[in-house]
Amino acid sequence: MQLLSGIRELQSPASGSVLTIGNFDGVHLGHQTLLSRVVSLAREQGIPSVVMTFEPHPVKVLYPDRKLTRIFDFEDQRDQLAKAGIDILVVEPFSREFSQVPAERYLTEWVYRPFSPKNLIVGYDFSFGAERKGSIDYLKTRGGELGIKVEVIPPVKVGSEICSSTRIRLALEAGQVALANSLLGRAFYVRGLVERGAGRGRTIGVPTANVRTTAETLPSSGVYCGWARTRHGDFKAMINIGSNPTFVHAGMVGIEAHLLDFTGDLYGDEVRIDFIDRLRDEKKFSSAGELVAQIHSDIARGRQILDAMV
Repeated sequence: MQLLSGIRELQSPASGSVLTIGNFDGVHLGHQTLLSRVVSLAREQGIPSVVMTFEPHPVKVLYPDRKLTRIFDFEDQRDQLAKAGIDILVVEPFSREFSQVPAERYLTEWVYRPFSPKNLIVGYDFSFGAERKGSIDYLKTRGGELGIKVEVIPPVKVGSEICSSTRIRLALEAGQVALANSLLGRAFYVRGLVERGAGRGRTIGVPTANVRTTAETLPSSGVYCGWARTRHGDFKAMINIGSNPTFVHAGMVGIEAHLLDFTGDLYGDEVRIDFIDRLRDEKKFSSAGELVAQIHSDIARGRQILDAMV
């Protein structure tokens, strides 16, 4: 997949393409359905499939008070788009100035001239241009005049839930990782480096890897089961997100993972933690013994959930 940091890096205009435009945060099942259509049409016609997205996310620029967090980092987005079969990824720099580009100019200068799209595939809630005046109706009318066939992908549902980045964030904020995973079509995960902690887990017979991550989105505090992907292999894991209230009166939220059936040293390694299900809230125990008993109960339940997936 060719990666372009904006249309300015396009060496020469394309003679034809199948194009889609969007933020694609999380590359969830709705996005995957749309991308599959883009790739299929492009291959049928023997022309490139193109995704245009934006960095930073437009909401971060226009509405910073909303404190929007990315579901995954850009590396994940790039990898998922490549996996989907996209030929060209255009990451257009987004700014307040860019947000003021009128719909007609955007369609002409950022879409038609550089990519000559035969087809433009968009989601059901798509709009573009200054004040979002580039509606789907506008796009169909003006696109038709330019010879662009516009196709709108309807919402994709899992049960009664519409797949959307917003819904996935809300699920994660509520600790509903199983729901988030069903909408993503894959496990929500974070990556990070294992660093030394206080060592309390080892003293009670349940050593944990303290994972320092730069991920913008985390599930809510609590205890989860999942998988730890390491250079030694993949291991079932019990994961705690929170401040460790049994031992710490106040502190930063952290991620601790106890890897089942693993003995070894992970310090300094990058690990990936996949979240599968939530077991319980984080709570303060009256003693280390009470905590250990609960942890072993968590492990038994977590094993049962993870074993059922194999």
